Amino acid sequence: MSLYRSRHVAARFVPGLFVRFVQLYVRPHVEGREHLPAEGSFILAANHSSHADTAVIFASLPKHIRRRFVAAAAQDYFFQGGPLQYASRVLFNAIPIARDRRGGQDPLRHAARALREGYVLLLFPEGTRSTNGTLGPFRAGIGKLIAEFPGTPVIPTFVEGTTRVMPKGKIIPRPVKVHVTFGAPLYPKAHPKFRATWQSAADEVRAAIIELGAREPAAPASPDAPAEG
Repeated sequence: MSLYRSRHVAARFVPGLFVRFVQLYVRPHVEGREHLPAEGSFILAANHSSHADTAVIFASLPKHIRRRFVAAAAQDYFFQGGPLQYASRVLFNAIPIARDRRGGQDPLRHAARALREGYVLLLFPEGTRSTNGTLGPFRAGIGKLIAEFPGTPVIPTFVEGTTRVMPKGKIIPRPVKVHVTFGAPLYPKAHPKFRATWQSAADEVRAAIIELGAREPAAPASPDAPAEG
């Protein structure tokens, strides 16, 4: 499973150091790790309100899942060369997702190949960050992947607190405690040839994430409590 794994020498040790930094800096309180499949490909579908979301979710995963993790990232933002692309690839094995169909290629071709190769795919189905913290409508792309890979688990994931860590427009994170909740696996139905079923599947995943966010938040740990690893 080396297709999308960064081959840069820094990828051998930087992600582990980065995970520890995130765990100490924002002290993520994680619930629902028992819902994460131990093997095989699956989709982590999460709400998106901050560039800190990927880092927080990545740091909340068990080590054996981080080893086969890829993050879908907007091609027009993260894949224009320079430090941002480098960091995204080294830290998260980021793969490009086109937010439009210019060029005639399938925007989700890398996501589909990652699932085919057995990776764990982090996807933000809103397609962009929320401006007010509420969950926006989901694009049908996740439904298309569900149709192409029937039986692949979808783990609804709710992240809370990252808008305070790194609000939209800010680049310096703040040490604010965050919560991550992984829900029970979903197996929505969708048909490869009927686009309406793609959106229905996407809406089903969205409803599950809303439900996770509506639950009573767990009591925050004391400042002296150890970070969860």
